[in-house]
Amino acid sequence: MALLLLGAVALLRRDPRCIAVALGAGAGLPATAGVSLGGISVNLFVLACVFAAVGWATTRTRTVTSAAVTFLVAFAVWSTAATLLGPWAFHGVPVLLPENGIDEQVKAPSALAVTVSNLAQPAFLWASMLAVLFLVRTGTARTALWTAAWTGVGGSLVRGLLKAVGADVTGPVLDTLDIDYSAPGDPRLRGVFAEPSELATFSLGVAVLAVVTVATTTGRRRAWAAVLAVLAIAAILASASGTAVAASGIVLAGLLAVVLLRYVASQGRGTPWIVLSVIVVAIAALAAGERLLGPVLGIVDDKIGSQSYDSRTAADALGIRVLWDTWGLGAGLGSNRSSSFAVTLLSTVGIPGVLLFVCAIGAVTVGAVRHRRLIAPMAGLLALLVAKSIAAPDLSTPLLWLLVAATLPVVRTEAARHATSTTGSTDVEPRPATTHGSVLPRRTPPVIRPSGRRHAAR
Repeated sequence: MALLLLGAVALLRRDPRCIAVALGAGAGLPATAGVSLGGISVNLFVLACVFAAVGWATTRTRTVTSAAVTFLVAFAVWSTAATLLGPWAFHGVPVLLPENGIDEQVKAPSALAVTVSNLAQPAFLWASMLAVLFLVRTGTARTALWTAAWTGVGGSLVRGLLKAVGADVTGPVLDTLDIDYSAPGDPRLRGVFAEPSELATFSLGVAVLAVVTVATTTGRRRAWAAVLAVLAIAAILASASGTAVAASGIVLAGLLAVVLLRYVASQGRGTPWIVLSVIVVAIAALAAGERLLGPVLGIVDDKIGSQSYDSRTAADALGIRVLWDTWGLGAGLGSNRSSSFAVTLLSTVGIPGVLLFVCAIGAVTVGAVRHRRLIAPMAGLLALLVAKSIAAPDLSTPLLWLLVAATLPVVRTEAARHATSTTGSTDVEPRPATTHGSVLPRRTPPVIRPSGRRHAAR
């Protein structure tokens, strides 16, 4: 109800920041319903996307963006077409329907047919696309992203503390979508998410976002980002998820490679800091190496050979088979749910859809490299995709779309900059006004000299 009021007030006041906050809150509480009617529940993020779509349609400011938006729209169009045709053209193909669970279907796969998921998944995709366009157009993507980061991580840790003292009263409010996938009595933290692996995936993306923000900013923004990084890392550890272990190893290796490349490119600049960091890590490894590595090895031992590991591996193998059975075109969104995001994407939207998605992410990444303030959300986006490719298959991850929106490089028009200045948003740096992608020259006002003559400024 509070989100409904916030969205209504935002539309009446034409304040995009309120809608951005609603989108961020919905992304940080993905297991919470915003509206429940007749047994059908709509989560907070989708509800906020409705307000964003209305705001996007009624906003007169225009933006000129990179090719990333074109690839994203093309991906959405192809995914919708594959979803409309896939269940009809490849009816009966063995798949893992999202509503039936993985463990039961790996032994007896379901037959491909039209389901409610075939309607829900494209609807969520287009709602997310409109939210991205709204955030980019209004320059409020960073507001939504940081709201989601603090809500998801902070809310999960607070709920974990309440459960630890036996006073968790948030369940009836937060778990209103009935998607609790964690086993009964599982001591691992899942927070405001459906299961510990989802918390780990979300927190890893937030942790990388915050750490890179610390490295690329100064002042209060750096201080708050450092606090968020510590909280996100604590949430990853508390989740005790195999997804967190595998994805964190890959991300840390990638960050180390980037640091080494920058070190070589700068011809040894920052050598004292690197040497000091190596010494600190070596001392920590000698002092507490076994205590730090023991829990990690325990998680790995528990996962390898477990029923969960076997089921996830079999689910990915079946997803590759679905790709083959559908001639590389995909069975449609909502028709198959493997363990890996990459395999699920291949099995649902096929090779054309994956190529469009990869081109979109590639265009987003290339454009973000040119802008220092976009490096942090770009790093968070890549870290999230790594974690999702291990064990978070859903395309309907709200944080994914907020990171995409925050990473998109935008060239803003004069009208858009004026709207941003009146709303107080500073998410996007001002850019030269453009018409069809070309930069318009600015006329320099005359300067009055002490002599009283007018001269053009040089």
